[in-house]
Amino acid sequence: MEQQNKSLAQRWTSFVVALGVTWLVVFVACPALVNAIPEMRQMADFVDETNIETGEFYYTDIECVGHANIGARSTFDYMPSGPQPD
Repeated sequence: MEQQNKSLAQRWTSFVVALGVTWLVVFVACPALVNAIPEMRQMADFVDETNIETGEFYYTDIECVGHANIGARSTFDYMPSGPQPD
């Protein structure tokens, strides 16, 4: 019930703060993460170079999605683990 008692100014302040945090995550934290991990940078470059529309992956039945799905699953199923201890 306390949420209903907030003033209009407090609700607007909460909304603006939430937008600010979302903006920071999307435009600062995520790009920094992509640039910090070479594998993610390589994938992001591939997506850019091949003009893949990443927003379409789950909404369309395009062939590229099938290939990407197989590639992603294979990466996790057959990931190199390095030398094994004897």
